[in-house]
Amino acid sequence: MWSNKEKIWWRIKAMFSDRRIMIRFEIIDENTKNLEEIKQLYFDAFPFEERIPFFIMVLVGNDRGVEFLSIYDDDKWLGFIHTLVGDELSYIFYFAIENSLRQSGYGSKILREYKKMHPRLSLAIEPVEEESDNFKQRKKRLDFYRKNGFETLDTRVVEMGVEFELMGAKGMEIKERDYRKLVKKFFDSFEQKKVLSVKEMRDADSYTIANFVDSKELMYRAGEAIFYVGDWNIGDKVLVVAGSGNNAGDGYVVADLLNTEEIDVEILLIKDKFSEDGQYYFNICKQNGIKCNVLDESMDYSVLLEKFNSYDYILDCIYGTGFSGKVKEPVYSLIKAINDSNASVVSADINSGMNGDTGESDICVNSDITVSIGFLKKGLITNEASKHIGELINMDIGIVIEDK
Repeated sequence: MWSNKEKIWWRIKAMFSDRRIMIRFEIIDENTKNLEEIKQLYFDAFPFEERIPFFIMVLVGNDRGVEFLSIYDDDKWLGFIHTLVGDELSYIFYFAIENSLRQSGYGSKILREYKKMHPRLSLAIEPVEEESDNFKQRKKRLDFYRKNGFETLDTRVVEMGVEFELMGAKGMEIKERDYRKLVKKFFDSFEQKKVLSVKEMRDADSYTIANFVDSKELMYRAGEAIFYVGDWNIGDKVLVVAGSGNNAGDGYVVADLLNTEEIDVEILLIKDKFSEDGQYYFNICKQNGIKCNVLDESMDYSVLLEKFNSYDYILDCIYGTGFSGKVKEPVYSLIKAINDSNASVVSADINSGMNGDTGESDICVNSDITVSIGFLKKGLITNEASKHIGELINMDIGIVIEDK
């Protein structure tokens, strides 16, 4: 397996008709020149319910049991392939050809050469069922892979809530435990286990922004991670309840992603006040027509509760990890109404009202899921915090701790 500092190029020559094709694979990392083009193809090729955050594909690649590769014919960019590589099995997670080059025969040529490097290559497709909405597309995909030496293995698996059918090279047998081990290793690799204090986390944020990642990009990654973890679907109604700090900015990113995927979303502001980066993403939400309201401080608990009961999900972005002390009105009644509502609750980074170092609170949001960003905070893993958190998930977004 390669280190992420190395560039390994394969030049594989094959004669097709009168033309010599040179297929070249190049590692994708944060320095790849056409990274935005690759990201756009990823978004075009895969529906949101099948996607993981793109930054995770870049972060968790080429040194953690993954090959994330750009594909070229000499200097012509063709697309990308993202493969989980194990001792017993290699599994194509994503494979996409640039839109204008589909139906050109490149897909078959790439797979033919790629299988030479990974003989025990497998993949998964949506089951071909006549009642499915995209039956013709599924059938076409099945025919393509059969033509390229793959066969179905009568094994169905679920990835990110979507059912797929495994395929492997002809004559190949796959033990389901090998597949599950490979996928688990990949997903486990982007959940950080390190625990920091609030100050240590703040210092790591500052160090990362000063040396590696722009603050707006870091905020986008946080929002994308929260969006990915949430179990929202088209038809759901989501309310983002936002304070005035960077925690709210993460929520604006989520709101815009939900809106892009045509999921009904609204924003409720505690105050018409923003951090610099939060303002940037709030403006995008406004430009894209997302409904926004400012909390009426005279609204009592019963009215708030009735309002919150009309949503399927509430995203809690009121206070961040730096909050300490007691929650005051009108936020106290707001949190109480969130807790008493029927909505599923997702907290961004920490449950609003909770002390990030101790997990204590006089009142805090009770979440179904809390999506901790970067590193776990000490307060989140205390017994006191566990009373308010249904499931705790930590997401690595590329925050770096300074070596001292």
